[in-house]
Amino acid sequence: MADVEYKGVHVTGIKGSYLLVLFPLFASIVGGLWGGFELWSRYQAMEQKINEYVAPDLSDFDKRIDIMRGEVIALKELVADAQETARDIRTDIKGEVNKQHDQIAAVDKRSRSESQETRTIIRNAEKNFGELEMGMLSTIRDLISDTSKRWDDKLTKVDSQIENLEKKIDKKITKALENPLAAMSKSNSNKKKFPWKVQK
Repeated sequence: MADVEYKGVHVTGIKGSYLLVLFPLFASIVGGLWGGFELWSRYQAMEQKINEYVAPDLSDFDKRIDIMRGEVIALKELVADAQETARDIRTDIKGEVNKQHDQIAAVDKRSRSESQETRTIIRNAEKNFGELEMGMLSTIRDLISDTSKRWDDKLTKVDSQIENLEKKIDKKITKALENPLAAMSKSNSNKKKFPWKVQK
């Protein structure tokens, strides 16, 4: 005899063995039926809900979508206009930059040419100034030499005039001293000056 014990239940004999086999089978069948009924009831509830379902009114949503589509189209047009304007501005800026570059190049070329001309003018001016300076120095030397010669001539004349004057004065003094009247007038003048002197 078979002696089986499962979860505290003790079964003996063949019948007990069959019960142990049939009980789980019966429980499985009952569980399957219950699951089927539960599934059927859920299906019917779902079918009822589907039949009762009313589609929501999406007309307002459609209007909003149409408005958004219009706004998107307007935005696309604005973006296209902005891109075209940006393209035009970029072209204008490139043209202005090229124009400014050409003007700067022309100014630079003119500046170089004027700088070269200025250097040439400065060199010529320095050369002319050097020549002028040499000419001025030569003229000044000539003037100094002429002035010195004139002064020498004048001093020589003055010296000769002084000598002539001295000679004339010496002659007059000598003549005055040799004159006997001058001696008398001299002794008289001494008497007048010194009357107390006794004559010898």
